[in-house]
Amino acid sequence: MSDSLNIALKLPDIWQQRALRALQERRDVVLQAPTGAGKTYIFELLVEKGFRGQAIYTVPTRALANDKLLEWRRRKWNVGITTGDISENLQAPVIVATLETQKFRFIRGEGPALLVIDEYQMLADSGRGVNYEMVIASVPRKTQLLLMSGSVGNPRDVATWLRRLGRRVECVEHQERPVPLDEIYTEALPGKLPTSIQGFWPTAIAKVLKAGMAPLLVFAPRRQAAESAGAAPWPVYCRKKIRCN
Repeated sequence: MSDSLNIALKLPDIWQQRALRALQERRDVVLQAPTGAGKTYIFELLVEKGFRGQAIYTVPTRALANDKLLEWRRRKWNVGITTGDISENLQAPVIVATLETQKFRFIRGEGPALLVIDEYQMLADSGRGVNYEMVIASVPRKTQLLLMSGSVGNPRDVATWLRRLGRRVECVEHQERPVPLDEIYTEALPGKLPTSIQGFWPTAIAKVLKAGMAPLLVFAPRRQAAESAGAAPWPVYCRKKIRCN
């Protein structure tokens, strides 16, 4: 069965339907939902239902942009990418990008039909937040906005800010986590590890995996850190059970 058909057959939840309906009615959407709840699925549904015009999907890192490019090309989408170090197929209906690559376009008053800002909590980042704020404030009225995050404490305030900029905005919040979070201390996990595994994070990851708590999602602040964790010499019981972002 194709990925497109899988998307069509999966019935969206009420909050996903609400966000999709707002986008189809040409409103902006500020979307707050936990990681793994299905925020990206809303954008995918919009595209699969025949969204007209170009959509630019921005992510905070080049690694995430490459991941999305590969994922959507496997679904036979026509997708381009621009991340600062690579620009390819820029006339495609869907472009994956880092946000900074778009700021001068918006300053010139140009824009796509839809701009998606995934992980828009970057507004609060001390280094990159000013670029996020400038881009959002510069987006032409003809460009719809879809802001998505799972870690913004005041999404309604962000929606209010957009309304002050003259935009029609729907704030959609969903609090239920598909996978409950449990807090544990990795030092308390049993099990002796191979001496080939060294370092705090590789050791912690190996303990979690050996305890049978996979799959494990690891968030690292830099691409090099994620690659280092993912490239650790895991024993056989740990292979293919770790994803680093």
